[in-house]
Amino acid sequence: MFKPSKLRTYLMLAQDAGLSPDEILEGTGVSWDDIHALKPFDLPTIANLFEHLARRTPPGFAITSAYGSQVRSYGVVGFGTMSMPTLREAFHHWSRYCLIAGDPLATRIIEKGDEWQMVFETRLAMSMPARRYCLEAAVAAVEPVIKELTNEPATSLRIDFGFPEGPDPDAYGLFRAPDVRFSQRATVYHGRRSDLDRPIPASDEFVQAIFHQQCDQYLSDLTHTRSLNERMEDLLRESAGNLPTLDDIAAALRMSRRSLQRHLSDEGLTFQQVVKRFRQRHAFVLLREDSPNLKAIAHTLGFYDVGNFRRAFREWTGQSIGEWLADQ
Repeated sequence: MFKPSKLRTYLMLAQDAGLSPDEILEGTGVSWDDIHALKPFDLPTIANLFEHLARRTPPGFAITSAYGSQVRSYGVVGFGTMSMPTLREAFHHWSRYCLIAGDPLATRIIEKGDEWQMVFETRLAMSMPARRYCLEAAVAAVEPVIKELTNEPATSLRIDFGFPEGPDPDAYGLFRAPDVRFSQRATVYHGRRSDLDRPIPASDEFVQAIFHQQCDQYLSDLTHTRSLNERMEDLLRESAGNLPTLDDIAAALRMSRRSLQRHLSDEGLTFQQVVKRFRQRHAFVLLREDSPNLKAIAHTLGFYDVGNFRRAFREWTGQSIGEWLADQ
């Protein structure tokens, strides 16, 4: 379970723009009071709430609102990021601990030649509106965060989005990057590598140590208080189509195959049941997208081909994929 700090920040930005967080959340069973109080939710629930945010805000709002965001708005992770000595360490800190903020995205920092990249990836299957909103907002926050941390504008080189251009092309004009591309293989921010060497004036070793310790403790608590099923689903989500075996998961969780099976049995589960539930839940989300790509979905869920996916889907629901979609 995660405190939805990032979602709260985005809803506060919507509120600042004159939108009602309660109206955005209407029909979800979750109130603005819940989010404002950082009531914990699981990641699939948070992802669903982002879909409502995406559908109930104007086109381009993810970019225009997030471009004015501040890293300090993200709680302990944000303040820890601000206390780092350089931009490089700040972004590595964020990448390591952003899960604490209930972020459905994961980020990686890559340095190549004179360029650095921040790669954005979803942690779980999300509807297209939710995925677009999260990715656009996350990318939109990079330039203002660099300016906030270093007091100097970002030297942006290029931005790649892993989806088509949105319905408000003018929103992309906010970026300093001279080259913005769509329908790319991944969503990536490209900047000048030397930017990462910039010092952060607000850096403080004492404060850094405090927040680093807190973040480590929160991350440890998340790891140890979550059920075995939840931790296994994390590994399945990260597999990108190549689902791990029981032995792979046992090794990743640092336990023997027999011990993993015993712990699953204690939770009333088998490995096959965990995989089946993972596939079902994510299939339902992905199929609700506009013009779903069955081949891509089958691959994402670890099926050998579309035929195997179709047969499994009929076993789950008693319907063909087409029949199920017609009922939605």
